[in-house]
Amino acid sequence: IKILLPPSTFSREYFAAFTTIVFPWLIGRCEVRKSEIKGKSEKNVVYIPKCRFLESTNCVGMCTNLCKIPSQKFIQDSFGMPVYMVPNFEDMSCEMIFGQQPPLDDPALKQPCYHKSCNDINPSM
Repeated sequence: IKILLPPSTFSREYFAAFTTIVFPWLIGRCEVRKSEIKGKSEKNVVYIPKCRFLESTNCVGMCTNLCKIPSQKFIQDSFGMPVYMVPNFEDMSCEMIFGQQPPLDDPALKQPCYHKSCNDINPSM
């Protein structure tokens, strides 16, 4: 796939469209949106209004460590397509931006836990 679909407008838009068709069962309802890359408008963003995974786990750590980071790595390593997943922990939405590398200092990795109990250590357990 890396050879057949090298990073280009077509491949970024293809990955976005493919995601909205194949993965709603996993991530929930989603739609393609536009963004600007190198001064051109492309349909390379998948917007997920309510991420099914984040909503069901209600856990920042599970979102970032079991979904965001592995998905970014898998898509990059397997398909040669950089993708930056941007979860919104306030409204539980997410954007997948195809063609954009995740930043080294990703703000999602600094997000505090939703619940105080996640940070408590219970010695009786």
